[in-house]
Amino acid sequence: MRRGAARALVLAACLSASALATAAAAACAPPGDQALAAKYTTAVTNFAAPSEKQLSTLQMHADGRFRWYDLPPLPYPEIAGCWRRSGDTVVLVLGAPDGGDGVKRSMPVAWTQADLNQVRREGVQTIQQAVDAGLLAAGRVWAHQDRKAGEPVRVKLYEPTIGAPPGDAKVSLRLRDGRIVEGAAVPDEAQVIDNRPGPSGGEYLFASLPADAAVQAIGIRFPNQPDRPRWVGVEDRTKLLYMIEFDARATASLFGGTMTLIVNVDGSLSPAPPDRGEPFVRVP
Repeated sequence: MRRGAARALVLAACLSASALATAAAAACAPPGDQALAAKYTTAVTNFAAPSEKQLSTLQMHADGRFRWYDLPPLPYPEIAGCWRRSGDTVVLVLGAPDGGDGVKRSMPVAWTQADLNQVRREGVQTIQQAVDAGLLAAGRVWAHQDRKAGEPVRVKLYEPTIGAPPGDAKVSLRLRDGRIVEGAAVPDEAQVIDNRPGPSGGEYLFASLPADAAVQAIGIRFPNQPDRPRWVGVEDRTKLLYMIEFDARATASLFGGTMTLIVNVDGSLSPAPPDRGEPFVRVP
């Protein structure tokens, strides 16, 4: 993919482990140069039709917030965060659109009798038998199934929009007795939870939990933000599987880093090398 074509995708995940990334999750710091607060436009490539471009708008606010919208639907039609001037450049850092941590628990819909009827055959008369035979995905059963003493617990960490992998993220469980247990990343070839929308990765196994273990929260540390742990609370009974959805815009899960724009004399902003995207033209 050419750099100009990939610019929107890169920005959709550009966060760093620096203080800028931390600021993007909360209130934005003063931008350092309110004179740059304005509306800008730039053409971006439509990933669904690479030969086409569409005009997008970048709104930089005086309080340090920015909003980039009218983007192609994939990976994200709109992204936002904080901006700050640094010398002759502007640094853009993304945050979760809702101001949150960019992670949440997802509960898949349980399999129904209608689903079973579609795969029913000799020896497969129950949903569990269909799961054991590989005809129905195990995740949609385990996410609703209470853990029994001695059973392992799994966590599936996934990005639902473009299937961005979580990289070398670390996942742990906080138990109600205060103990914290780190999970083992499952190799791609050994994973058993649905790898959709793809790619694979992001499955973690907790094979040796105490018999009476009760999960209180699930902790995630993303590789590009190791000093910013995120916790997802658990209020129901301990399950065999927890599906955790993450937002690539808020967790630095594609490329990490930040997007830097050069401030030009004519008031426009140009992507700093090695990015060769088109400039952001200031709207009068």
